[in-house]
Amino acid sequence: MTASSGKNPLDSLIKVGEALPINLYTKNGFLLLGKGHYVLTDKQKERLLAHSSVEATQRALQNKPDPTAKRADGTAELIEPFEEVHNITPRLDYLLNCALSEPMFELKLRELAERLIGLCDKVPDGLLASMLLLPIQRYTAAHSIHTAILAALISKRLDTPADARLILIAAALTMNLSIAPLMDELYSQAAPLTPEQQEEVAGHPLLSSAILRECGVADELWHTLVQQHHEEWDGSGYPQRLERADIHPLAHLLHLADISAAKLVPRSYRKAILPQNALAQLFQNRDQQVDSQYVTLLVKEMGVYPPGSFVRLASHELGVVVARRERADQPLVAALRREDGAAYGGPLLRETRQKEYQIMGMIPLSQAGIRPQYLSGLWKKRKH
Repeated sequence: MTASSGKNPLDSLIKVGEALPINLYTKNGFLLLGKGHYVLTDKQKERLLAHSSVEATQRALQNKPDPTAKRADGTAELIEPFEEVHNITPRLDYLLNCALSEPMFELKLRELAERLIGLCDKVPDGLLASMLLLPIQRYTAAHSIHTAILAALISKRLDTPADARLILIAAALTMNLSIAPLMDELYSQAAPLTPEQQEEVAGHPLLSSAILRECGVADELWHTLVQQHHEEWDGSGYPQRLERADIHPLAHLLHLADISAAKLVPRSYRKAILPQNALAQLFQNRDQQVDSQYVTLLVKEMGVYPPGSFVRLASHELGVVVARRERADQPLVAALRREDGAAYGGPLLRETRQKEYQIMGMIPLSQAGIRPQYLSGLWKKRKH
């Protein structure tokens, strides 16, 4: 099978509605879409055909070494968190917008939830960094994934049973099912919501649950979490104005993850809130609007300076947080450049527990002077 035959050899391998039998790579060696991921539309297939490397496909067909596969010498699979999230996002976007016409909706949604949980357990720093650095293409899908990441991290700290944790993440991915198109629209809307939009938003927890039932979802915990994810401890939430005692604890956790994720993303009417400030706002309201245990765990999971945030060091360098450490205020940082100089040839790792590299403060991306897409390699990790 060669490209000179006139037909792209990938055409027969990439089938809409089916999982990929091989990994697809770009010409420069980047993973485009991994084995087992579903090709959802004809348009997606066209893009894959246009950007995939025939040579990489032929190597896979001939059983030559695969850069992401576990090898006989014990070298583990390479996990690329940004690539994973980039691939999961369009799959979720498809399910949110085509739920009632997708006969395998629940199965595919559960697969995405399981994949996210696995990634959060294996590469949590990379998943947190992806929230802050990956550009938003489709807001509803991206926000749902961000919420799911935070919920997965906190629920692990709580030792939530595996089956309940899976349902929690599934609920995070589907909590806005009925208003997915509206949320994409509101992401760039600076004007106040119209009365019609307000009505849609107010009813979406119950309507999303109803759509899930139409899709065959029978798990009552899933429905409860979706229905209650906007309820407030003081009874001012919606749609049922439940009191604190009537709100399921995991629904409250989902609510915290939802509002936390929303604060970190810029909107047309405001800039993104720096993670440190967003966490401070939540911490100030602990035990009044949100459970103090959950907020404390959120701070421990994200750190005072979450992975993907930009900081200024005592060494007069600007860098990006790569990994959390035992102390929430002393993460591992990759120095990218001096404050008054050009970018380094490569990132220089700094342990901020050392006095000469301690963090002096957070800075916005615009001040860092670095394109986020060039930083994804900092979070690649081999699976052991």
